[in-house]
Amino acid sequence: MKKQGFLKGSAILVGMVAITKVLGLVYKVPLANILGGTGMGYFSAAFSVFTPVFALAAAGICPAMAKLTAEKAALGRYADLRRQRRTALIVYTLTSLTVCICLYAVVWFGTGVVSIRYALYCLAPSVLFCGVMNVERGYYEGLGNMLPTAFSEIAETVFRLGLGLGLAVYIKNVAEESFAESGAVFGIVCETSSQAEQAALPFIAAGAVIGSTAASCLACVGLLIFTAIHGDGLTDEMISADPVTENRRYHAKELVLLSFPIAAAAVVTTLTGMLDMLTLPKCLGLAISRFPQNYVEFAEISKSELPNFLYGSYEGMAVMLYGLVPTLTAMLGKSALPSMTESLARHDRSSLTRDLRRMLTLSATAAISCGLGMSAMSSEVLELLFSGRKLECIAAQQPLIILGISVVGCAMALPCFTVIQALGKPSRVTTIMLAGAAIKLGLNIALVPLWGLNGAAVSELVRSFFVCAAALITISRLTGSEIGILELCLRPLYAGVMCAVSARLFCDALRRLDISEKLCALGGILGGGIVCLTSFALLFDDSIVTRCLRRSRKAEKNAPFGVSG
Repeated sequence: MKKQGFLKGSAILVGMVAITKVLGLVYKVPLANILGGTGMGYFSAAFSVFTPVFALAAAGICPAMAKLTAEKAALGRYADLRRQRRTALIVYTLTSLTVCICLYAVVWFGTGVVSIRYALYCLAPSVLFCGVMNVERGYYEGLGNMLPTAFSEIAETVFRLGLGLGLAVYIKNVAEESFAESGAVFGIVCETSSQAEQAALPFIAAGAVIGSTAASCLACVGLLIFTAIHGDGLTDEMISADPVTENRRYHAKELVLLSFPIAAAAVVTTLTGMLDMLTLPKCLGLAISRFPQNYVEFAEISKSELPNFLYGSYEGMAVMLYGLVPTLTAMLGKSALPSMTESLARHDRSSLTRDLRRMLTLSATAAISCGLGMSAMSSEVLELLFSGRKLECIAAQQPLIILGISVVGCAMALPCFTVIQALGKPSRVTTIMLAGAAIKLGLNIALVPLWGLNGAAVSELVRSFFVCAAALITISRLTGSEIGILELCLRPLYAGVMCAVSARLFCDALRRLDISEKLCALGGILGGGIVCLTSFALLFDDSIVTRCLRRSRKAEKNAPFGVSG
């Protein structure tokens, strides 16, 4: 049976996330340039409504399967494990299909906003495909094999890039040709090209969503073929050595009882996007009315459209970049889950603590350096990626500085949630996230009418560090061990500060040479990255640290009396 350890599994998943995020940027950056702030508002609003539904239907499947599979594999229950997999495919296919049908009904009868209704129609089938994929991903992750997850994630991202972006461009061209020929866009009569562009935006966003759903379908089929060809590594001898004793009803009950609390926690996790969708446009409208002088750069946008434009710019640019690093560190929790579950099954507390500290060190290393670097280079990164959208970049630049710091809290919290779920306490995650959502709701209402998008970023900053602290305290109490988080973060903090300062200095130095802004931004990012990696190599190489200490002690020993080195 092919099984990867924590570091190898982490390397596979982190590599997968790096590839998918690069491809995701290649997808989302042109899409944001096509849709603009207003169109991204529609796109983000549709996903904000859909994400809680998806989380309830599918988010708990993969962690539950991984945990139960790892437990049974650790105890040698391989035949029981196979029956559990077949039961899970039946149960979650039926539940995902039911949720999909219910979502269609709710959208048909309950959604009055046409601009997001089309996108929700197109998103609904993806619940079914992702439910099946999550069963297979969780099964193989529990066996310690991260390759099927990596394969399906990369395949889905590649298909989304080609189909989603292609359909968005195609629908935009169709809308332009329709307006030029008949003066109407999809049956909507428009007097000017600007009106035609606005009328086409909901349909372009829906086209991008159709591509995303088709990508999930193709990735699901590809994953089933991949796993059928490569198998799960269980031999006939391993299966025959385990007489099946549990029936399908027992497995179904076990899966549902474990996955539902995890899904509930995931739903609460998605509330931040939902809260932003519900509060930001209205609160931004108040901010614009109270402090119109702060929004003079957006004078060409009508007052009625400006709140949605600002919301779309914030969600489609600043929040999109903010979410890159937490997604990466969440994979560290997934890769640590099998080994931690095995340690719990064998009551090996020392191995559990070792894997936990290793996971937190890697999370802090990625979170602090990337977050501080994002804050230091916010305007340059936005203009590098979205150079065709100047007003959107202006709207997102200051919030991104604040969100860069929030990356540290959010990226440290997500893998901790996986650990808490592995420890058998998913309800604790739900409680933490509900408290964080309440904090965010209160701060959004209080700060956004005063500070605009900066208020939204500050509320996310407070929420992210609150949930991070609460998660770390919860883990410490559940494991009964001292994590030593300050000690773990000390070296990553130093490297992160070096990264941010170096990136800023490199960028400013290159700007004096009168070269293009994009080259300055690339040079700053590259320079900061090199300094960061060098700092990591020196700080985390114990042999170098040991040699330096020995030389220092030798110098003190050989120094004249009364002189220290």
